Amino acid sequence: MADRAELPQRAKLIAWQTLLAIWLPTAVITVLHYVTGPELHWFHDVLRRLYYLPILFAAFSYGLRGGLFLAVIVALAYSPHAFTQTHMMHTDPAHTLEKILELLLYLVVGGVAGVLVDRERKRQGELFAALAEQRRMADQLVRAGRLAALGELVAGIAHEIKNPLHALRGTAEVVDPLVPKDSPENRMWQLHLKELDRLGQVADRFLSFARPAPLARKELKLADVVQRAHDLIEAQARQQDVRVSVEPVTFDVASDVASDVAGHVFADEQQLAQVLLNIGINGLQAMEAGGGDLRFSMRQDRRGDQDFAVVCLTNSGPPIPKADIERIFDPFVTSKSDGVGLGLSIANRIVEQHGGFLEAENLSDPTGVRFSVYLPHER
Repeated sequence: MADRAELPQRAKLIAWQTLLAIWLPTAVITVLHYVTGPELHWFHDVLRRLYYLPILFAAFSYGLRGGLFLAVIVALAYSPHAFTQTHMMHTDPAHTLEKILELLLYLVVGGVAGVLVDRERKRQGELFAALAEQRRMADQLVRAGRLAALGELVAGIAHEIKNPLHALRGTAEVVDPLVPKDSPENRMWQLHLKELDRLGQVADRFLSFARPAPLARKELKLADVVQRAHDLIEAQARQQDVRVSVEPVTFDVASDVASDVAGHVFADEQQLAQVLLNIGINGLQAMEAGGGDLRFSMRQDRRGDQDFAVVCLTNSGPPIPKADIERIFDPFVTSKSDGVGLGLSIANRIVEQHGGFLEAENLSDPTGVRFSVYLPHER
């Protein structure tokens, strides 16, 4: 809310700066030109040079368009005084060639200053983008190191769990025929078997996080994988009265990505589908009861010198708390009381195996949460 309130103030500040530094000086200089008699030759020379100040400020503030625009306005405002003389208006006493050169210099100064400012802004934008990319890569390296260490620990724990679990399961298979189906103890016995199965599933999830399966890559049409994930999620979404949709593909193909490559990735189909399922189911579980929207969309993006095909999964919220959004892909981070917190971690690890990355962000207009899966195009 504070950020929204600051925007109008910034807009007013820019408007007042424009008025005080550009339009007011231009108007004052022009009026002084017109009311100053030709006998004050030196004062006209000063006033002509003063025009450069608002032109430069316009270029510094708005780039090439601002510098040229104000230079043209100044030229139009100054020209009648420079070349027209009536009984109601004085003429600048300078030589005609001098005045023509001054008009040309207004345009040259506004244009050159504007070009330099635009070039510097472009360099700053590239620098900020490079810094953001470097920060993202550093965060990924830190997260990868943390996950690798945690993975070794989890693998050991899961292995120790599964050994006695196999023994318990084997014993249960021997005892199961001995428990009468119509006895009161049978209900408790069935509960025991279900809990053994659930414990086995938890151990399997730990192992899939700690030791990801090797990738079986092949060229895939991304839209087919997205449609498959949509079809698998739709049944569960219908039970929650959640609308699931796939938006039309909007690939803005980069200049160095051929049209037949856009929308295709070199990936493991099964694991990529698991990524989309994990994110989609996480979105369904996070949405409040009573319906909502879950949308799949695809687009093209470029980060640094790498082109990415991006799959976005957008749900209607509620938003992720700010304290959690930076660590949402860390293991065991979950808002569900019965959750393990490995779904998004496993998805993140699979995407990183493919050379991509995951992003999560809260949306303000419209409200909701968007997960973006970045998958690189192979060169």
